[in-house]
Parts: sequence; C-alpha cells; structure tokens
Amino acid sequence: MYKMERIELGWDDFWAELLRVRHRRSIPGIQHYDKLVVDFCIESLCLSKGDEILDIACGAGDHSVLFSEEGLKASGFDLSSKLIKYAEELAEEKKVSVNFYRGDMREINFDQRFKGAVILSHSFGFFNHAENLLVLQGAYNALIEDGKLLLDLMNPYQIPRFQRTWTALKDGYLLNEPLHLDAPSGVLRGRPVTYINVEESKIILMNQDAVENNDIRMYTGLEICDLLESVGFSKVELYGDNKLPRQPYAATSNRMVVIATK
Repeated sequence: MYKMERIELGWDDFWAELLRVRHRRSIPGIQHYDKLVVDFCIESLCLSKGDEILDIACGAGDHSVLFSEEGLKASGFDLSSKLIKYAEELAEEKKVSVNFYRGDMREINFDQRFKGAVILSHSFGFFNHAENLLVLQGAYNALIEDGKLLLDLMNPYQIPRFQRTWTALKDGYLLNEPLHLDAPSGVLRGRPVTYINVEESKIILMNQDAVENNDIRMYTGLEICDLLESVGFSKVELYGDNKLPRQPYAATSNRMVVIATK
C-alpha cells in the first residue's frame, strides 16, 4: 500500500508562508477587504499624508504596503523572517517605501516615533496576560503624544462556529481543523493544520511551536480597556466593525475594534 511521508515543521520554517501568504492571498475578495480595513484605520487614527504608522504583526506586509500607497510613512514589524522577506518583495513590486523590522512584538523598542499604530486581524493575545501587557506597553512607548493605537479583534461574544475546511492550493490541499474556546482560560486554542503536498507525497503537520502560535487569549471590552489604561493610554473607544462608517460596539457586533489615545 502506498504511504506518504509524514513530517512536522515549525512556524517560520513552513507555516508562516503557507498560511499568511499562499492561503491568505487565495481568499476571494481579500484585497478589497484589506483596502476597507486600511481606509478605516486611516480615518479612525486621524492620519494624514506624511504621518508615520507602525503595523505590528504585519505578516507579509499587505496592509503596510497599502498604508504606504495612501501616502503614509509605514513601518511593519513581525516575528517571521520569512514573512518579512515576502513583505519587502511586495513593497518592491508595488514600488513603495516601507521599513520592515523582524522582531518579537513583546520587545518593541521604538520611542515616541509614530502617530498611529495598528494590530490587525486579531493578532493580539498570543501570550500570557503579563506578556500581552508588554505588547501594549511597547505600542504605547512607540507613539507620539496624542498618537493612537488600533486593535482589530474578534468579538468575544460572537466567536464564529469554526468548521473543518479543505483548501486547494498550487501543489496540494490544506486542512484546517476547528478552533475551540477553552472557557476557563479564556484562550481560543489554535487548530491543528495539515498540509498534503501531493507533488512531493508528504503530509506536513504543525510542530508544537507552530500550534501554540495560533492560540489567542480572548479579552472582553472591559478587560482590554483596563489593560490599555494600565499602560498609560488616556482614552479608549470601542467600535463594532473594521469598516466605515464606524459602528457602535455591541454584543452582536462582527468585530471588537479598540482605539486608544496616548
């Protein structure tokens, strides 16, 4: 009987590129969605051409590049060296200037440089409570006086009913298992993901590091406001979607968008 080789690979080794580049860019309408999100960010953060913005957990740079195309001085920050490489290639392809930095979001060390900062696509909450606080502190320190931070999060009261899905990609098939909420810890546990590479006859699994990279601590509006105020933000606003016009936040909202002013 024919058997395929089974291997485990890490986030930066394999999964970052597969999920954040190949899979993400195959989603129908993703470019239109990204443009709506960027327009929302620019208006909500009160940014004008020439202002500096920091895109934390920028992934492959899709939003960073759009910010630059809108006349902002954009910088992107991400843990994955492979994604930073893709981001730099995208900026070169689009003929825009973006500063990309590779680093851990718990160790952001900019000092009063940016008028705006964003953490998009529910990319906040990957760590324990104390470490998540470090992320917000680093973002606060990176902003100039009156600068604003925008968090685009899942609404904890409207977590989707995740389903097992198959996605056909160039050389194989991606299997996503459902996420599940661990209620006692408040953590949305990362789904095991499997990639079947038909061309190379391999079944590729996530190693432990890659699985943990998908865990997200879910915060209520009250909790996130307390966190932001504890690091020094003077004003925190909540909205219910990441598209214009801005919508009030409610338990039934699609998203929980948080805007904090320094």
